Amino acid sequence: MNKKLVSAVLLLSSTAFGQTVEEKIRELEQQQQQIIDEIAQLREEIAIPELKPQTFSGMGYAASKVYFSPQGLSIGGYGEIIYMNYQSSSKKDKTDMYRFIPYIGYKFTDSIILNAEIEFEHGANTERGGEVTVEFLYLDFLFNENFNLRLGNFLIPVGITNLLHEPIFFNSVNRPEVETKIIPSTWNENGVMLFSSKDDWNYYLAVVNGFHATKKGEIGFTSDKWVRNGRQAGANAVAEDFAVVGRIDYTAVDGLFLGASVYHGNSGQGERYNGEKIDGTVTIYEIHGKYRFKEFELTGIYVSGSLSDADKISLYNGEVIGKNVYGYYLNLAYDVAQKLGKDFNLPVFVRYERYNTQDKVPSGFTADPNNDKTVWTVGINYRPIPNVVLKADYQFRDNKGSGEADIFELGLGFIF
Repeated sequence: MNKKLVSAVLLLSSTAFGQTVEEKIRELEQQQQQIIDEIAQLREEIAIPELKPQTFSGMGYAASKVYFSPQGLSIGGYGEIIYMNYQSSSKKDKTDMYRFIPYIGYKFTDSIILNAEIEFEHGANTERGGEVTVEFLYLDFLFNENFNLRLGNFLIPVGITNLLHEPIFFNSVNRPEVETKIIPSTWNENGVMLFSSKDDWNYYLAVVNGFHATKKGEIGFTSDKWVRNGRQAGANAVAEDFAVVGRIDYTAVDGLFLGASVYHGNSGQGERYNGEKIDGTVTIYEIHGKYRFKEFELTGIYVSGSLSDADKISLYNGEVIGKNVYGYYLNLAYDVAQKLGKDFNLPVFVRYERYNTQDKVPSGFTADPNNDKTVWTVGINYRPIPNVVLKADYQFRDNKGSGEADIFELGLGFIF
């Protein structure tokens, strides 16, 4: 069919409906452009954007991804695989597919954002200690950089590692022990939080469900991990007692990250011992900092904690729970590759940790000196690209009791 015949057909058909050929062509062009725009919008909504080194209100790069994505779905995550060689014949060496963590976010609008972290731990093999858990699941309502609202299950803003727990943010194969035994990272609970999202400083103020101090299956405070096993993580959490959390961070000076936080709340959750109510008031306060200058990076934290009714909880749980605890570490890293002008990173590091989960115990109880620990960790990281890290370290471990074996560790980590 030639062009003249097509034009004649269009002329007849359009004239029959009161349209000129030019009007009909313009209408078809508008419809075509509308289809092109709709396809482009659909592709934008389902696209998985590239990860960039951006952090939102103190969170890690992968966890912050949804905030810098276009509207619609965002997918990110991280993973860790480790090998641990115990320098003792009494403990078997092991390797572990430790964590695989998808972040799934959805930006409904620029001011209403869903963010979630799902953890597959130890290969998620339940026969070998694996599990699948939700590390956080919340909705953010963003009003401005000074005032925002978070509702749901979120990370408790205490310490360095609890917010920045992606493997590129700490040098060692495993997370610092001060921030797993004294600050129980990773630590998440249900609640409501007000927070800011500024470039030079930020605040956080939250109300969350409290710990569960008394032994209920695997839940309950212990002598060697203090409050760690009292985390409820928002899963059928008993909510008789709540806690408040406050934090402030300062980042206005180039290379400096400095802050402090306080947690305070009861943990008895309505339980009694010999008819007496257990309050179990947990107070944790800490100061933290990181400073980067050229090839050097210095990171440090000091944390102190206290527990009321530690005597009642100890008798209830059948083990001595610390009335007062403390811990601190200093980590110094030097990037050899950066000094040599290479296009990869090769930081060598040394870290000193000291902590005691039974610094003071209730009257009439005896502390276990094995819980008074010192750990020196030396190691190296190789980062061929910013999103991937290979790690090796050696831990020189000691305590004031019977002593303990050193550990050699290897690990790989990635974020996306």
